[in-house]
Amino acid sequence: MANDWQLIGLILALELIYATGVAVWTRWASNAKLPGQTIWHVAVGVGGVISIAGLRIGFDAVGFLTLCFTLAAMPMAVEYFGRLHKEQTEAQKVREESVSDVNAGTDRKE
Repeated sequence: MANDWQLIGLILALELIYATGVAVWTRWASNAKLPGQTIWHVAVGVGGVISIAGLRIGFDAVGFLTLCFTLAAMPMAVEYFGRLHKEQTEAQKVREESVSDVNAGTDRKE
């Protein structure tokens, strides 16, 4: 039993260190204004937590959980990337309209 508690403590410490690293990466990516970062942070976060837990629950369970999370993530990823693409297309359209309005205004002044 004592070894189990030591292993559990080690796993929890590793989880905390890993989560801190993901949080730092998330802050950096947010400050860098990288598009489409949310789903990758979720995937890496969940994958890392499950993998570290594998030290206790076994890697057969990790494989099964990874398969379950991957399958569940697919429709969410399709929705996320579709929404992201739509937002980027709309933003590009607004930028193009703004530039054409500015150009039209300078043409009138001349």
